[in-house]
Amino acid sequence: MLCQSSRDERGLVTAELAIAIPALILVVGLVVGAIRWSMDAISATSVAAETARKIVRGEPEQSSLAASEQSVPEGDWSVRLEPLDVCVDARLPPPLPLMGYVTVTQCAPR
Repeated sequence: MLCQSSRDERGLVTAELAIAIPALILVVGLVVGAIRWSMDAISATSVAAETARKIVRGEPEQSSLAASEQSVPEGDWSVRLEPLDVCVDARLPPPLPLMGYVTVTQCAPR
């Protein structure tokens, strides 16, 4: 015959799993989202540098920005012409609504 304490503990394992599995899924989702967000930022950085160099070499701004938008469509792309540099900015949306936007800037000397 089972004692009273072992019968009471049988439901605890189910309750612990019911709490642990959604928490594990949430953590895995946050980690995957952070990795994807950082990969987008790295891609945007290299695309912005390449776009700035293209504009310095004389390619039109609009076609260069269109190529950038195709490479990293999540970003809002813009060009700033400074006295000594051409700078390309990419504004990336945050992975979570409460976080701020990330702006990636790359410049190429004229």
